[in-house]
Amino acid sequence: MALKQALEIFELLSGARVTGAQVVDLLRSRGVGDLKVERVQGPKGRTDFVSGAIAGAAGGPVLGIIGRLGGVGARPNAIGLVSDADGAIVTLAAALKLADMAATGDSLPGTVRFATHICPNAPTIPHEPVPFMNSPVDMDTMNRMEVHPDMAAILSVDTTRGNRLVNKRGMAITPTVKQGYVLRVAEPLLDLLSWVTGELPMVLPITTQDITPYGNGLHHVNSILQPCTATSAPVVGVALTAQSTVPGPATGVSNIFDIEQATRFCIEVAKLYGAGRCPFYASDEWTNLQTRYGSLEHLQTMGKNTP
Repeated sequence: MALKQALEIFELLSGARVTGAQVVDLLRSRGVGDLKVERVQGPKGRTDFVSGAIAGAAGGPVLGIIGRLGGVGARPNAIGLVSDADGAIVTLAAALKLADMAATGDSLPGTVRFATHICPNAPTIPHEPVPFMNSPVDMDTMNRMEVHPDMAAILSVDTTRGNRLVNKRGMAITPTVKQGYVLRVAEPLLDLLSWVTGELPMVLPITTQDITPYGNGLHHVNSILQPCTATSAPVVGVALTAQSTVPGPATGVSNIFDIEQATRFCIEVAKLYGAGRCPFYASDEWTNLQTRYGSLEHLQTMGKNTP
C-alpha cells in the first residue's frame, strides 16, 4: 500500500507556493540522498525540475519513472491542484515509498531513477476535445531535464483524461515504444496491471503521431510518450484515465485511490524489472523488425520541413 505516501505528496503539491526545494526536502528527510532540483525559466514562466535515484541492492538495470505534466496548478486561472498533476504525484509518491521500503530493509534489485517538474501556475492551451495544460518550458527542455541516459527502460506517467479513447476510470498502459516503433504491449506489464488493479488490464491506443515530437503540427493524445523521442530505451506510458472527458486544467478531479494504484503499479514494475524479470519488449522480435524494415528513428525527429 502506498496511500500514505500518495497523500503526503498530494497535500504538498496542492500548495499555491509549492517549490521543488520543498519536495527535495521531504525526500531527503526520508533517506533519498541522490537528489537534484533545478529551476528553469521559460517563455511562459518557470518551473522546478526534481530528479533523483534510489539505488538498487544488486546492481540490476535502471528503471526510469518520469512524471509528465504541464503543471501541478494553473493559477491564477484555477485554484488548487489540477488534473494534470497526477503524473508528478505518482512519480514522487513512488520515490517516497521506495525510500521508506529501503529504510525498513526492502531494497530493490535495480536502481530506480525518477524525474518530474513542479509548477503551481502553469498556463493552459486550447485543445480538442478539452483544453490542455501548457508548460512554462518547451518539450526539448523537459526531455533534456527528465530523460536520463542511465534509464534502460522508462515508465512515463501522465494524466490522460482529456480524450475519448479510454472510457473507464482508473489506469491504462500503452504499447511499448522504441526508436520510432510501436511494439506489442508487454505481457509482463499486462500481468502486473491486472494484479495491482484486480481487473482486466486497460490499454491506451496510440498512433504514429503520438510518438513524434511536439511542435510538428500533428495531433498528439498528450505528452505521455514524448520521452520516447529523446532516448533509445523502451518507453511505456502509464495513463490515469476517466470515464468522462476531463480537462487537464480542471480542479477537484484527481482521485487519490487511482493515484495510489498507479504508484503501486510503478513500484511492482520496478521490483521485477530490476531483477530482470519484466522485459518491456521481446529482443528477438526487435532484431527481426530491424533486419526486415530498418530504422524508424526519423520518427524521433521533427522530420522534413513542410511548405
